[in-house]
Amino acid sequence: MPDRGDRQPQGLLAYQYKMALQNSQQAAQEQCSSELKRYQDSVHQDPQSADAYIKLAACYKALGQYAKALSVLREGVDRCPPGKDLYRAYIGSLKHGNRIEEAIRAADQCLLAFPDASDVRLKKRLILPILYNTPEEIDHYRGRYRAELDAFCRETTLDTAAGRVSALQAVKGWANFYLAYQGRNDRAVQHQYGQLLNRVMTANYPQWAGRAAVPPRPPAGKLRVGYVSSCVHDHSVMKSHLGWIHEHDKSKVDLYIYYTGTTVDSTTEEVKRNNPQFRHTPGDLEGACEAIVRDRLHLLVFLDIGMSPITGLMGALRLAAVQCVTWGHPMTPGLDTIDYFLSSDLMEPDNAEEHYCEQLVRLPGIGIWYRKPVIPRALLWKRRGDFGLRDDAVLYLSCQSIFKYLPEHDHVFAEIAGRVPSAQFVFLAPNELVAGDFYKRLDRAFSAMGLCAGQHCVMVPQMKQLDYWNLNLVCDIYLDTMTWSGCNSTMEAIACDLPVVTTPGEFMRGRHSYAILTQLGVTETIAHDKAAYVDAAVRLGVDVGWRKSIVARMREQSSRLYGDRSCVRALEAFYERVVEDRLRRNAS
Repeated sequence: MPDRGDRQPQGLLAYQYKMALQNSQQAAQEQCSSELKRYQDSVHQDPQSADAYIKLAACYKALGQYAKALSVLREGVDRCPPGKDLYRAYIGSLKHGNRIEEAIRAADQCLLAFPDASDVRLKKRLILPILYNTPEEIDHYRGRYRAELDAFCRETTLDTAAGRVSALQAVKGWANFYLAYQGRNDRAVQHQYGQLLNRVMTANYPQWAGRAAVPPRPPAGKLRVGYVSSCVHDHSVMKSHLGWIHEHDKSKVDLYIYYTGTTVDSTTEEVKRNNPQFRHTPGDLEGACEAIVRDRLHLLVFLDIGMSPITGLMGALRLAAVQCVTWGHPMTPGLDTIDYFLSSDLMEPDNAEEHYCEQLVRLPGIGIWYRKPVIPRALLWKRRGDFGLRDDAVLYLSCQSIFKYLPEHDHVFAEIAGRVPSAQFVFLAPNELVAGDFYKRLDRAFSAMGLCAGQHCVMVPQMKQLDYWNLNLVCDIYLDTMTWSGCNSTMEAIACDLPVVTTPGEFMRGRHSYAILTQLGVTETIAHDKAAYVDAAVRLGVDVGWRKSIVARMREQSSRLYGDRSCVRALEAFYERVVEDRLRRNAS
């Protein structure tokens, strides 16, 4: 496939992105200015210092200058003696800038110098774009992915110590994060990768490979339930699933929390404060596994396999008699060592069992206890102009992660704009390179209808929570993404009084907003297809009275959505049932 090159946002879009970026990056600029000068001097004084290039590139990224960061790393690779860390930083930055073919070439260059870099070899084989240019490009990279995974599975040998170490090094640096964003049924591919993980982990940690016995119930009768996560901080996984931890009946359940990530913030401290049996083992695979085995759990739940490599590696072992996973990353992990997938009844389609390797458990409603966001409106003073938005526009917020947008749906925005001439669509972009790629794609769709994307589409950078809520407040309508729906963003949009337009997708990950609106009892803006989606978005844009009536009902019925404990009670009942069943089977 042809490489895209370093495309930039154009015209009005470039200005809007730059202005919004300046607003959001002011603090970062102040913090990084002295470091930037120091590392620029380091590179000048020692142009062969790989560490100086890596740190200088990190400063440019913090300032939102992603193209400059890539240029620095490219210069470092050209000037410095070969170094694994410099290559890894360069390859990772190319990936996040959506320069996939260039990343593959850089990986080849690294492997010439370091043939033993098995993590780079696996990354080169399974790397996927953040953003696709055409549906045909999805087919290309999906076919490449499957062929390379087949080859890696065939070539992975575990009968020698060197082979086992090499395979473990490879999988320690990889998580199948982007695969699910292609919008296909990934069960077979995930199972193949899951079996590879099971093989590699069993070969390296045979002591944790056999099925664990269910420990007897203690005299007090409580279940010992563990939750594993790499995201126990201010993260979407905690926003969606922290309620499971907080709302358990502590007279029935003893909770054990295992945090494998590195970031520590107020959310981390909150979880730690409320759960005395909190184990923090940042990046320590073996330490986390030892802690779990030592605690002799009845049941272990992985909140986010797929978000980071370490939770997938732990899930490929048998650390507890009953092991479950849930939708912190909403796709089957494909691991033979995971027994159940804990999901939402409203989010799952009728044929959902076809999408999972695990036994599916449908919890009532949306399946999570969600804390209603408290929006501090008095502190959110920014106006539309502060985000580069027009005062006279009908503002449609479409703020999902950029990799959720598939090219076959771009025309929807152009069709809405064709019927609402004052429409302005607001998107979040991770950096200016990806923003440029997305803009070119949108402009193609708008041009096909005789429109200009630059007059209707605004890219803003990712921002902190208060600014993000402020952005919600200045917009009029929230447009959900197709194929992979919003969850936290939808919950927060509703709290900010934004009506939500959605259409349910084929898989659970495309039905979050559908379930949320169904539980809320405001279903008029759930569309059965893309044409109805456009109709609903247009009507909300031009019929202000209807829009206000939708918002009023959302406010009145919010208690149906936030703080619903029925799913937690159902979860506890499932835990009791499955553990008692295992104990009976062991006794017979």
